[in-house]
Amino acid sequence: MERPRYGLIDTLRGLAMVNVIVYHFFYDLINFYGFNFMWFESLPMYLVQQGTVCLFVFISGMMAHCAKQLTKNGLLLVGCGLLNFLVTYFFFPEFLIVFGILSLLGWSALLTHLLQPLLDRISAVYGAVLCFLLFFMTHDVAEGNISILGNKIWEIPTAFYHSSFLFPLGLPNGDFFSADYFPLLPWIFPYWLGYFCWQMTDEKLREKYFFRQFSGFAFMGRHSLLLYLSHQPIILAVTTLVF
Repeated sequence: MERPRYGLIDTLRGLAMVNVIVYHFFYDLINFYGFNFMWFESLPMYLVQQGTVCLFVFISGMMAHCAKQLTKNGLLLVGCGLLNFLVTYFFFPEFLIVFGILSLLGWSALLTHLLQPLLDRISAVYGAVLCFLLFFMTHDVAEGNISILGNKIWEIPTAFYHSSFLFPLGLPNGDFFSADYFPLLPWIFPYWLGYFCWQMTDEKLREKYFFRQFSGFAFMGRHSLLLYLSHQPIILAVTTLVF
């Protein structure tokens, strides 16, 4: 008998999806129709955007434990990321997406499957703490820095940024551009944070809390991949009719 889905996880994923749709709605108004919303570039908005991505990635890491075929899921997401790249390359080159969120989630799943024997040997608490710290330390790798609490502790040698093929690791060269860029460094660490946090829960805790849900958000969470792939065309179609 197939295990019921965890409604709480679907609800949180659906809530994150709502944030994504709202964010991209205003993003499109600014970039396609010339609207000017000063608050869109504010620190609070940046934190909301980063928090939404963290939530998506964290949940995906948790759910790696529940995936029947993690490799298959990873390949599907990598394929969807490639589709995003091709669509933007041919139709919206000024908003080209290279290694966006779908590519990140796909490669994170594949790497997790590959490294799972090693990850499972690490204490869940130590692994979670380490991933939390490494996320913040490597957050500015694409800008060439390793930092702690915003203070640069090491400037990565520029030689690492000369290659055209290291952008998935967070080491883009000077010609690299992507409107939606989430490289493995630092973003694989929230994924593994979710992976380790799942190990810190037990069946009793999950049975008590994880089946709770808010139906609307949970529905969106269950169909988050389809919504993610379709929401931008729908937003552009609606805004084209309205504006």
